[in-house]
Amino acid sequence: MALNVTYPASAGVPPDAQFLLEQGNANARVTGVHDSLLQECERDIIWYRDYFFGKPHANFLARTTPRGPMAVSIVQDGDNYKGIVRTTERAVATPQGSERLTIPRDSVAIAWWRKMLGMAPTPQNVMRALSPNIPVELLKQGRDPGLPNELLAMEERQVIRSYKFGLGYLRHGQTTEEHMFSNTEGAPSFKEFLNFLGEKIALKGWKGYRAGLDVQNDQTGKHSVYTKWQGYEIMFHVSAYLPHTANDKQQLEKKRHIGNDIVVLVFQDGDAQFQLPTLTSRQNHVVIAVRPEGEKYVIASCYKNGVPHFHPEIPDPPHFSRDAVGRDFLLHKLVNAERASYKSPSFAPKISRTRNVLLLDVAERFSGS
Repeated sequence: MALNVTYPASAGVPPDAQFLLEQGNANARVTGVHDSLLQECERDIIWYRDYFFGKPHANFLARTTPRGPMAVSIVQDGDNYKGIVRTTERAVATPQGSERLTIPRDSVAIAWWRKMLGMAPTPQNVMRALSPNIPVELLKQGRDPGLPNELLAMEERQVIRSYKFGLGYLRHGQTTEEHMFSNTEGAPSFKEFLNFLGEKIALKGWKGYRAGLDVQNDQTGKHSVYTKWQGYEIMFHVSAYLPHTANDKQQLEKKRHIGNDIVVLVFQDGDAQFQLPTLTSRQNHVVIAVRPEGEKYVIASCYKNGVPHFHPEIPDPPHFSRDAVGRDFLLHKLVNAERASYKSPSFAPKISRTRNVLLLDVAERFSGS
């Protein structure tokens, strides 16, 4: 194990601020990218595009319901009805995202006279059959032809396409955050790991995602490590590349960046345990440690209490190869670690408020149309 999560009683760290060690799964396998990489809002976009967009369907909106602003879309799909229920609860009560529902067509109640006339059931009855939690009486149909595009745009605004991760380096025998920030260069194995993650870029004049780094005057160092992966931009805040201040044990300039990263990756030379209790930032929610072992890397992962489980799972033994599949596994783990952190008590309320603003805006502009 490369991470120590034992908190001394004298530290006075409350349980909700402590880290928990992820256990390896003997049945887990290191594979390439799989379905869990999709963000929930991306799943909603795919569902809406595949089954609703460009097809006859109905959209219903409400500014105020017991569940907050709401947008419901329904469509007949062969012998089924499909619905998508968008609320502000996605980050808390429904962490899987908007409710995507499917029911058989014959499960929807329909008045006898509508049957005789060959008419479909009312949209209200379809919604009642889809879920008892849809406040049908409060919803109004939005008929503006621009509404489907606006619903897609709302979800698109919630897709996160750029990520920043802290990247620390520990020499053999080093175990603390202070040690990590004290290093200004790494061993050849660390440089090999940086090449494994991405490309070393010059910050001055950089035109891509900069993750808060200075790209004009080299005030945050001259170089960083960047990659574009699966359509996402990833920048690493490499502790050894960030400005180093002599006689400053805390290395505040490094902490200003890595201390504000939700996920921190730590590369370790040797098998010394990184002491998680030495981390001082409340923003760090997941720490993933990697060390070389022969032709593979060994991985350990810790997450703050309140961060839900996330894929891909760490295998037992916790090894991954130094090839494209292993790289996909590690980057996938980092990206999903940050997304899982958004569902923790520290971030979920903020994300819910953002979604509330977006839904309310659509409802106010289109519910009377």
